[in-house]
Amino acid sequence: MATEAHMRGRLEPPGIHVRGVLLTACASLVLVVAAVAGLTAVYRAYVPNPTPPPPQAFPQPQVRTDEAQQLRQLLAEQRARLAAYAWADRDKGLVQVPIDRAMQLLVQKGEHAWDPLLPAAPALSGPNAGAQRAVPSGQGAPSGADPNGGAKP
Repeated sequence: MATEAHMRGRLEPPGIHVRGVLLTACASLVLVVAAVAGLTAVYRAYVPNPTPPPPQAFPQPQVRTDEAQQLRQLLAEQRARLAAYAWADRDKGLVQVPIDRAMQLLVQKGEHAWDPLLPAAPALSGPNAGAQRAVPSGQGAPSGADPNGGAKP
């Protein structure tokens, strides 16, 4: 027992002041309430009171009952277009050919089916060959150009 009495006198007092903590908590609470009240007052003063919009009457959904018929019609139109001859571009001489006939033509051509339709233009033989082509015949070549299309030696 002597040790207990001796220990009580040497214990540290609590380091927390309860009164200070409670005052700080109450002051924080008062500040939060004041801030909310002040912001509410400012909001009500500057933001007009919105009136709710009148209720809208939305149109009823349009249900299509003939979708299968429309699909059959669309597919028939597409098949008819793919199976008919027609002009794709009359000015250029391009013709639309039915798919079956186009496949037969490609098979007949064999390995040359994807060759170009028109031969390539001849390549320029020299740096001045393009200038020679621009000169009308009978006027001669421009100065510094070789009549054969090559550069001067």
